[in-house]
Amino acid sequence: MKTKWIAVAVIILAIVVVGVVLAALYFGTYNNLVELEVTVDEKWAQVETVLQRRFDLIPNVVDAAKLYIDYEGSILENITMLRSQWAAAQSSGDENAIVDASNGLTSGISQLVVVIENYPQLESSGIVQELITELEGSENRISTERIRYNEAVSEYNQAVRVFPANIWSSGWGFEAREFFEATTGAENPPQVIQ
Repeated sequence: MKTKWIAVAVIILAIVVVGVVLAALYFGTYNNLVELEVTVDEKWAQVETVLQRRFDLIPNVVDAAKLYIDYEGSILENITMLRSQWAAAQSSGDENAIVDASNGLTSGISQLVVVIENYPQLESSGIVQELITELEGSENRISTERIRYNEAVSEYNQAVRVFPANIWSSGWGFEAREFFEATTGAENPPQVIQ
């Protein structure tokens, strides 16, 4: 009779241990996914912060360039239009629209830098040179934050897709996130109409 109770106690203990292990795995996986998702959101916020810095800097560059450039107005108008598109995308909160507008703005800024380099009096202007240096610094920050964002997305997407998280993740609402990718043709230098 005593061995029967010992056997029942061992079975109950085994069930409890397995239950605790499964619960720990379940909640540990959930908490890990939450942490990774928060990291991705944080990295995206950093991307938006540096994009906003560039957005705020552009009018100063355009205004300084207007003092010297009379017949390159189409590029300045294009940058102003692209800046407005970015502001609209930013207020919509749509990450894809923000990425597209940001890539367009990057291309427009590259065109402006090429134009500025074609005007020695403009390039030698201390104000314009300082603004261009700040703009280049902003572009470097944007690039760095994009890389960090993509690294966080990669880690998150891997966590969502591996076992056992892949069993529960979609039920919890964790979906794979998109990388910040350059637009088609971004590998080619911008063409400046002269």
